[in-house]
Amino acid sequence: MIPGASAAMSFLTRMHIMASTILLPLGVVLYTLVGGIEATFLTDYVYTFAILILNCWLTAKVITSESMGMGYFLKAFAASPSAVVPGYLLGGISYISIPWSLSTIVGMASLGLEALPVFPTYPRLMTSAEFTNGLVLPYVAVAVAGKGGAVAVLLMTLMAATSTLSAQILVVSSILTFDIYRVYFNQEASNKQVIRWGHIGVVLFGIVAAAFTAMFHYIGVDMGWTLYMLGILTCPGVIPLIVIIIWRKQTKLAAISSTFLGIATGLGVWLGSAFAFSGEVTVASTGETLPCMYGTVASLFSPLLYSVAITCVRPDSYDWSHFKEHRLAVELDESSSGSESSQGKGTKQVTRTETASHESVVNNNQQLWTKYALWWAIATFLGH
Repeated sequence: MIPGASAAMSFLTRMHIMASTILLPLGVVLYTLVGGIEATFLTDYVYTFAILILNCWLTAKVITSESMGMGYFLKAFAASPSAVVPGYLLGGISYISIPWSLSTIVGMASLGLEALPVFPTYPRLMTSAEFTNGLVLPYVAVAVAGKGGAVAVLLMTLMAATSTLSAQILVVSSILTFDIYRVYFNQEASNKQVIRWGHIGVVLFGIVAAAFTAMFHYIGVDMGWTLYMLGILTCPGVIPLIVIIIWRKQTKLAAISSTFLGIATGLGVWLGSAFAFSGEVTVASTGETLPCMYGTVASLFSPLLYSVAITCVRPDSYDWSHFKEHRLAVELDESSSGSESSQGKGTKQVTRTETASHESVVNNNQQLWTKYALWWAIATFLGH
């Protein structure tokens, strides 16, 4: 996200690309440190609302632009399951408006405007580097709306990048805090220690993200290459995670090693395919579509073979009831728990029968929505 956003902001504001690379994560780190997950939710909501408004305005500007003909467009084109499943379904369906109305129309508009004097790159055409760096949208916005379009795209880019970065920062910080520090270094960590390490994770992610983006810029790696290659590193964990849930005999060794073996397989297929198609292994050859596709497919499905083979050597039999023994990641302080207990003294006692009945209803509801989610996931996968 940072490579494309920093390139667009550099073009729109004329600032040095290293300045946008550093300032973008810096602002996100600051407000995430102060507001935490609440700040992330609020900014996501506000920014998405603003982006949709700007999206509609830019789409209308492109359609009503004097340089475009209407005939051209005629030829182109953490909650309960009962809340999570409908929310994600509606969100996924609604998301199609962004790539369809914005990306498709802007892409087609660039083809129609690229050879006209209003286009920023006139008289030359866009280079492949400009295209893969995500500069199509800024160019079209400037061509059809002038300075107003530049400001609109700048706001959209800034909001989308900060919203995404904030969520990523919290995810990485949570992994460092609860899955690494709390598990392997200090299992009896207090709430203050957990929060402190969460803040350290936020700062570390911001520094590492800015450093990697700067490195990618100077070695010639752009946003397109990053997005193509990303699947090779992220897909190997998909099948082992699914197998963990549906097959209790998978061992810890199989789940971990199959993921890394999948990454190694995907990288080997990716680099081998790039050499086979281009005769060399360079940034340009590894950024082609087919090598990345073959590498992603290999990294996605190969862990299944590795997991089954390693598990069959010495299968496990995991007891899911162990999950009931895990304590909360951040527990209530003594002061808060004491006040709550004092307030609850006068409340009505809940019988065991009522508790069992409530748990039965919750379990049945969860199973129902789990089935809905499973069938929707299968339909979505086959549909793509």
